[in-house]
Amino acid sequence: MNYALDTLRLLIAHDSQDDAEQLMNALRNAGRATRAELALGEDDLVQALKGGAWELMLCRPKFGDGSFESAMAHINRLGKALPVILLSDDYNATVVRDAYAAGARAVAPKDDRDMLMLCVDRLMEFLRLRKELQHSEIARHEAEKRLAQLMDQSRDAIAYVLDGMHIHANDNYVRRFGYQRAEDLAGVPIMDMVSASDHGGLKQLLRNRAQDESQTHELQCRGVDTAGNEFAATFVFAPSTYDGEACTQIVIRTADVDESALQERLHEISQTDHVTGLYNRPWFMEQLDQAVGEAVRNGLLTAVLYLRLDHYDQHQSALGVDGADQVLKRVADWLRSEIGDGRLARADGVDFAVLKRINDIDEATQLAERLRTGIETLMPEVGGRTAHVTASIGVAFVREDARSSQDILTKALKCCNQAQRENNEQGNVAKIHDPMDDVAAGSSEAIALSIRQALEKGAFRLRYQPLMSLEDQDEQVFEVFVHMPQKQGDDLAAASFMPVAADQGLAGKVDRWVVLNAMRAAAAHGGRITLLVNLSGYSLSEPGLTDWLTKAMRAARLEGRQIIFQLSEGDAVNHLKQAAGFAATMAEQGCGLSISRFGGALDPFKLFEHIPVTMVKFEGSFTQELGKPESRERFARMIQQVKDSGRRTVVGFVESAAQMQTLWTLGGVDYLQGYYLQAPMDRLEVTEATEG
Repeated sequence: MNYALDTLRLLIAHDSQDDAEQLMNALRNAGRATRAELALGEDDLVQALKGGAWELMLCRPKFGDGSFESAMAHINRLGKALPVILLSDDYNATVVRDAYAAGARAVAPKDDRDMLMLCVDRLMEFLRLRKELQHSEIARHEAEKRLAQLMDQSRDAIAYVLDGMHIHANDNYVRRFGYQRAEDLAGVPIMDMVSASDHGGLKQLLRNRAQDESQTHELQCRGVDTAGNEFAATFVFAPSTYDGEACTQIVIRTADVDESALQERLHEISQTDHVTGLYNRPWFMEQLDQAVGEAVRNGLLTAVLYLRLDHYDQHQSALGVDGADQVLKRVADWLRSEIGDGRLARADGVDFAVLKRINDIDEATQLAERLRTGIETLMPEVGGRTAHVTASIGVAFVREDARSSQDILTKALKCCNQAQRENNEQGNVAKIHDPMDDVAAGSSEAIALSIRQALEKGAFRLRYQPLMSLEDQDEQVFEVFVHMPQKQGDDLAAASFMPVAADQGLAGKVDRWVVLNAMRAAAAHGGRITLLVNLSGYSLSEPGLTDWLTKAMRAARLEGRQIIFQLSEGDAVNHLKQAAGFAATMAEQGCGLSISRFGGALDPFKLFEHIPVTMVKFEGSFTQELGKPESRERFARMIQQVKDSGRRTVVGFVESAAQMQTLWTLGGVDYLQGYYLQAPMDRLEVTEATEG
């Protein structure tokens, strides 16, 4: 599981508010999204530690009546796993050594911003890895619990042995050897479970395991129960863990059970899809792993085809679930007959995956096209009706420089997704991955070229996410988001390409494209729509922006009250003078101004002293922390403070019913927004209540 640190929750213990704000601006300007709180003394620090979930702390040697040493003591006393960077006046070996001894994770000279950024990046990576490790440990623990349950319910006789002594056994194992309870086996050596005539063989096996415990060993011998009765059995010794400790697992196979055949059949069932009879995705990934190894060792070229049936939901509606399953099986049978020595699996839902050795890319292209046209002409009969089936296919390749089977399958999947979007969203296209597309993929140069092409062709995509008013259910407010299509793969969000657009002097052009096209969409709905339009701070410095916006509104016949422009808190701070002038001018036209990611600055309310803000949208991490009482209470106070200032409030990133319920009762919230309520849509859709 990958852990993405989207917003860095930062605690700053400092002796100067101005210097702390400069640190915040430096972090933001360097592209580190932050939400910070300032502690100017020891009481502030203790309150912040108790009331917030922080991921990083910057600390001066002295801050008010507090010190770096007292800060570390409070962190330890409160049991906080909070990495700390000491911002030192002096930077020498003694200072660094003492800071590390006191618990600091890094030390940076207080005026060396480059050094600080390196330290922050290093600790952000540490935080990411720590979170991933925590998730992995939780997953491992859950897996061990499920394994223990399965073992206890298994028909096999299973036990765990450490240093030759039993530490756990299931009921079948206990009964097989004549014991009453598993506790009776505690400390019993494995040697006592085997006939004396087989002790030599068991000793040799244990010596072999001592040399290499990673292997599985088998011993055919005579087992002995507590009454002295012997029975023929095969003891299988395999490496395992129990309660987090490495040990040996023993499985007893008695002579009267063909355990190997049973296990083979169970393994086969576990790898087979019951609808189509094909192998499933885990089996396919094993085959793909082998292909990657062969490519690395022998330079063999293999194609991976990811095939998805188009508009399968329509077949389900027309033929029913069972009928649609028959279509799926018919396609699977046909594919099996067509791929020859290739390997075929049902990858997911209506997705199939094919792995086939090829000589060159042209051969893979011909295969994909042959499968596509074959499915198109298949037309299976189901319940007396003919199903017209098409498929979109993505093709990627296992090459000699391959590293990850998952990465290869993902490339094929992305090609398939792109193929489905073509032909007027009808699919029925085969898309071949071009390895040259990976050269400098995601680089600034590639993104800049994509921006210019999107501007020339008008190829950006707008998406609209509604804000749910808690007071007026008929109010229709939509936030506008811009995405940039990619040649392959998913669209790029604005956060990924707007910094490059700014460097290339294209940010203003992108913003104007968004405004113009969003206004055109809103104009089609008359006066029923209010748009929340994001502008980048880079646009504010462009001459003539407000005049152009005024003319654009008139051309679209939109009133000023229908437009709310939105700047991020960071852009508003970095372009404070321009933002104030822009807001004042557009207010004369009746437009509002919103601040997004609000609450990340040390004193976000200072913006209200300079900019006529009409609405704020809070930073998303506040929503994520609603489950923590201290964070919820702090957030409630901030909401009320905004509300008392006469400004409207928006809380976004609502992803669950629990979050929605909490926010509903919190008080002071005007609008809710999030995927739980409605994901961004490709077009403006007005609710029936408003249309009526």
